[in-house]
Amino acid sequence: MRKWLLLLPFLAFGAGKVQVVEGEGYQFVEISLTDVNRVVCSSEITSVVYSKEKNIEVKRDGRNAWVKILPIKEGNTLKYSSEPRELYVECGGKVFSLILVPKRIPATTVVLKVPYEDKEKAREFEAKASSYERLITSLITHAYKEEPPSGYKVKEINEKVRGFQEIDLYLRKVYEGDKFLVEEYLIVAKKEVYLDEGAFIPYVRYPVALSIVKPSLKAGESTRMFVVRLREE
Repeated sequence: MRKWLLLLPFLAFGAGKVQVVEGEGYQFVEISLTDVNRVVCSSEITSVVYSKEKNIEVKRDGRNAWVKILPIKEGNTLKYSSEPRELYVECGGKVFSLILVPKRIPATTVVLKVPYEDKEKAREFEAKASSYERLITSLITHAYKEEPPSGYKVKEINEKVRGFQEIDLYLRKVYEGDKFLVEEYLIVAKKEVYLDEGAFIPYVRYPVALSIVKPSLKAGESTRMFVVRLREE
């Protein structure tokens, strides 16, 4: 079992919440008023259309688009306008019409779900890996970067699931595929602690891999844990 207890290097992903957008018509999404926000699609983003006159900047890079509300300088003060902005994003042969609602919240990730992303796509993603180990590593990496694997659905949970003497454990979100689920947890330390993936195995049903980003924590610090497990259906 230890060979599947993968430990990824620490990077600053996952600060804010994830919002999933699908369907026709305008979709309202909350974004950070002051931080850089991210829009991600399962395929390359081919174009973005927006009004620069509304003090917004969008940079496109492969599957990602980075969105920043630009401040207005008034004297020596920078002011941010919370008025909604329109953003049109094309990816996967579909144009998504987004109404961005800036709020004083951390940076957010907006996931664009194209119509053909379903269990069949998830099945293809899981089958194309050259080895079982590569598949598990790929699933953890996608969740770590907040990029849903092809065909996987994302569910935002954000609930406390367990409390221990040293830590509190929160389930942030779940990526649902054909044979596998990837769960992302937030671990908050109550005191100085060293975390071992093996200690969490009894609390997970059908686990195949666990990965803790930063195992050594001081009181008040937090880290992310990813669990890959088999679906029960």
